[in-house]
Amino acid sequence: GGRLMKYEEVIRYLKSYQELKYNIEFYRTKMSGLKAISYSQEEKGAILDNLMTEYMAKIEQAEKKMKEIETFIENNLCGVERYAVWLKYIDNLSNKEISVKLGYSNNYAHQFIRKTIEKLAPRLKVLRKS
Repeated sequence: GGRLMKYEEVIRYLKSYQELKYNIEFYRTKMSGLKAISYSQEEKGAILDNLMTEYMAKIEQAEKKMKEIETFIENNLCGVERYAVWLKYIDNLSNKEISVKLGYSNNYAHQFIRKTIEKLAPRLKVLRKS
């Protein structure tokens, strides 16, 4: 079941990859902050352990979602289309950088990725919100 995905939804889904990456960095930073705190009192230690566990769970969750997005691209595209979409949304390259890698003009690279995603959208069911 599930309705078909719209173009904007596919874009939003692919773009969420970079947000997840920043979320992971955010929680890693918080964890290294916790490590700097002295565990002098026992109750403080327990609180810190709980936070550590919470942050690790959040990182794990984000990593799982990132893997899902990677698999989504791998399974639904191939060849130059897959490479272009990967460069843009996973490697976070600009259209200019992508055009250089693909040997396309800047404008064509942008249109090529857009067309690829437009082609992708109707084939996809809306992904479960995990």
